[in-house]
Amino acid sequence: MISWVAKTIRGARKVPWAKVLAAIAWLNTEGREYWNRLTAEERREVLDLAARSRGRRSNLTNAEQGRIVDLLGKLRMEKSGR
Repeated sequence: MISWVAKTIRGARKVPWAKVLAAIAWLNTEGREYWNRLTAEERREVLDLAARSRGRRSNLTNAEQGRIVDLLGKLRMEKSGR
């Protein structure tokens, strides 16, 4: 067996699958409620900025960093608009 395949299989055994499944269930229900607080255009913008960042904040300009912070802040707002 190729060594990277064996390492991948060993790594998969260490994943807490019960927690992964719980996170998926939460995202599918309550997480969707949060995500839907954004307009379709805002959701696309978050995805575009996240892709552009490639997981590194430094890959975004200061303006882009501020924008994503604003959008994610909107996700955290309560339904009443607080």
